[in-house]
Amino acid sequence: MTDASAVPTPPSRDRRTSLLIGVGGGILGLLPWVVGGGILPLQNLWASPTMPDDMPFVLLPLSQYSATLLFSLVLLGGVFAGVTVRVVARRRELPVRPASLGVAIVHLIAVVQGFAVLAIGHGLGIGGDSRAVLYVAGMLGGTIVAAALAQLGLWMTSRSSVAVAALGVALAAVPFASWVARWFIAFTGEVFPPPFLPTLVNVLPALIVGAALVWCGARPARRIIVWIVSLLALWVMPALFTAIQAGLGMRVLQGDLVEMAKVSAQVFPMALVEVWMPPLIALAIAVIGTLVRMLAQRDRDGRGHVAAQQCEAGVA
Repeated sequence: MTDASAVPTPPSRDRRTSLLIGVGGGILGLLPWVVGGGILPLQNLWASPTMPDDMPFVLLPLSQYSATLLFSLVLLGGVFAGVTVRVVARRRELPVRPASLGVAIVHLIAVVQGFAVLAIGHGLGIGGDSRAVLYVAGMLGGTIVAAALAQLGLWMTSRSSVAVAALGVALAAVPFASWVARWFIAFTGEVFPPPFLPTLVNVLPALIVGAALVWCGARPARRIIVWIVSLLALWVMPALFTAIQAGLGMRVLQGDLVEMAKVSAQVFPMALVEVWMPPLIALAIAVIGTLVRMLAQRDRDGRGHVAAQQCEAGVA
């Protein structure tokens, strides 16, 4: 006779499913980096002279020159898991916490492995350059922030509220373009990226944000807040990425945080001027798509009303 207590209950299966979704989402986020070889970028303060091809394997692109890529890969692990949980939850109830744990496990493994390699390579603890401590600590702090935002992205995109989920998707649009671009670079190399890649990075977020706003809709009126925040994020985030990368990439500053911040502050307004087109494209897509959706809904409601009247007339 089979012990009934040994048979997994549906909630137990749901928790395992959610956990696997979280692990899968975290891995998917890091996958384009790993598929591309996962070779640690050259480090300014590396303890011993090493050729680029001889750098060790790491699960994260740990370099100040790859800060925005690192952010995108980590963040999207949570977003992918959250979207999947939401899709699966439409068929059956699915807990979110195990998925959150699964993403966190993947990120923890990647952080431990990557930063162990980074610390050893910089000679931390054996008399390495004192600036290396600041560098490794800064990279670690930024990675932890990205992992925390990945958890927020998972929470937002897994919500049953369309407005919250749509906002989560819209906020992840710019990092998603970086993630997609990394796939192309994984197969073509950093030196010979496809010529269409800059256009893709600019246009893809606009398409995603526009589609997310159509999904969100404009009713009730408070959903306009989602529109405003999404379009502002689409405008500001690429400029912010450019400004941060410019400050971090100034090798001549030798880790002078104040000067690096000044460089970023100078680049940011100039970058804003150059990235105004994607929000307009997204707005046009959102307005046209929402109008079409509203007209289609009104047409369906009208046909349903006519059918109901005909049914009542037939009964009478």
